[in-house]
Parts: sequence; structure tokens; C-alpha cells
Amino acid sequence: METEENKNQPTNAELEVLEILWQRKKATVREVYDTIRQSKDCVYTSTLKIMQKMSAKGLIGRTVDNQKHEYFPLVEETIIRNKYVSELINKFFKGSYAKLALHALGKSSTDENMEELIEMVNQLKKDKK
Repeated sequence: METEENKNQPTNAELEVLEILWQRKKATVREVYDTIRQSKDCVYTSTLKIMQKMSAKGLIGRTVDNQKHEYFPLVEETIIRNKYVSELINKFFKGSYAKLALHALGKSSTDENMEELIEMVNQLKKDKK
């Protein structure tokens, strides 16, 4: 059953567009299409249609200047990321961030990743003081 909140949650294709807009701040359909095309095959009209749907969902906005349509994100990257991470943690780790971290560390191939995580935890502790 699709809830109102899930209806506005970006699809994988929409996330790809959002990542480009978060990085560039604003872009035309052509610029988004050209960026996506660098990593995989895609069709300009499909990119346009995705961005039109995203605009209707309130994920991106559009400005028009001399017939140049530029799109920009209306949702913050951290908010979207936090939603997906929370969903992942609730679905697969019964709400435990620690279980997620342990799982990630168990899949890590280097001690460097563990050191990075320890540094991040220590920084979070400092920030909370």
C-alpha cells in the first residue's frame, strides 16, 4: 500500500537526478541528461519526463529565463538520505544503528574503514558535548 509519504519519496532514477542537482545547484534537462549519459545509456525524453514528474511531486523546482528552463532541488540531500537510512535500519536491523555499523564493518576489507568509523564516532561525541 502506497502512503502519501512514499508517493513523494524519490525513485532510483529521481535520486540520480537529485544527486546531479544537489551537486550543481541548478541545471537544464540537457545538462542532467549529458551527465547521466556519461555513465550509462539513456534517452533525453525519458530524462525530461522524469524531471517533469519530479516537479509535480515537489522534489524539484524550475525557473524560466529567456526560454532556458533550469531545474533546482526543493528537497535537502540530508533529509532524503536520513529517510532512506532510517528505512534501511528499521527494515533490516530492527532499528539498531549499532547493528548496521557492525554489519558494515564485517563487510569491510580494510582496517582503514574501521579507523574512519572510529574517527567519526569520536567526532560525534565531541560535537555532542
